[in-house]
Amino acid sequence: MEPFQRHKGLLAVMDRVDVDTDQIIPKQFLKRIERTGYEDALFFDWRWKPDGSENPDFELNLPRYRNATVLVAGRNFGCGSSREHAPWALHDYGIRSVIAPSFGDIFRNN
Repeated sequence: MEPFQRHKGLLAVMDRVDVDTDQIIPKQFLKRIERTGYEDALFFDWRWKPDGSENPDFELNLPRYRNATVLVAGRNFGCGSSREHAPWALHDYGIRSVIAPSFGDIFRNN
């Protein structure tokens, strides 16, 4: 993500702990090496129903959180396996900052 000193944007709350990189960007989307084009894959299993329609109960699909640029999450956000694609997907979706009490070590480094 691009460094910044100040950001003004809509904040979305994801009140979940231990959100792992498998949920941020599922494995089937890791075949590409480009750093762009992952916005539809972000939180894929939570955002979309099996028929391809939006899950209306998922936080980022709620009307009040549309176009959010700041994600507030629970502890240990980004835990799990190393996936450079996870921050790329967040960025492509429009998230410019993630605020959480703690982050998975590998995610923080990515």
